[in-house]
Amino acid sequence: MTELMSNRELRQCARQSIALRLRSDAQAWPRFGRDITLADEDGPDGSLLFACHTDPSMSNPLGIVHGGVTASLLDTCMGVTCSAQCGRAATPTVTMTVNYVRPVPLDAELRVRTRTVRIGRTTGQLSAEAFLADSPALILATATGVYAIRR
Repeated sequence: MTELMSNRELRQCARQSIALRLRSDAQAWPRFGRDITLADEDGPDGSLLFACHTDPSMSNPLGIVHGGVTASLLDTCMGVTCSAQCGRAATPTVTMTVNYVRPVPLDAELRVRTRTVRIGRTTGQLSAEAFLADSPALILATATGVYAIRR
C-alpha cells in the first residue's frame, strides 16, 4: 500500500495530471480549466477539492442537474485524485457507486471533495462528496470508486 500524499503534494501532482489531460485532443466533459477547476484547500492527506459551476446544459427534464452529469463529475474528480496519488497518467474506472442524496441545482457553485481511501499495487479506492460552495454541510451526492493502476 502506498502512503497517502500530503494535501499540498497531492495538489501539485494533480496539477501535473490535469496539465497532461489539457494537452489531449479529447473533448470529453468535464474539461479542466473550463468546466472544472482544482481548488486550493488544506484538507486531510490524500484529499482534494474541485469546483464546478452548474448550468442549464446539464439539466434533466425536472430542471435539475442530470444524474449522469453528477456521476461523470464525481468519477472525473476521483480519477484525477487517484492518478495524482499513484503517479499514473490514467487510472480507468473499475467500478463506481453513486448515491444521490439531494437534487443538484442549476446555476450553482458546486464543490467535490475527494478522499483517497487506499492505494494498492493494482487498484486505488476513493470516495467523493458533492456539495454547494455556500453550504458545505449539505451533501448532494456521494460516490465510491475503484480505479485500475497500470504499472
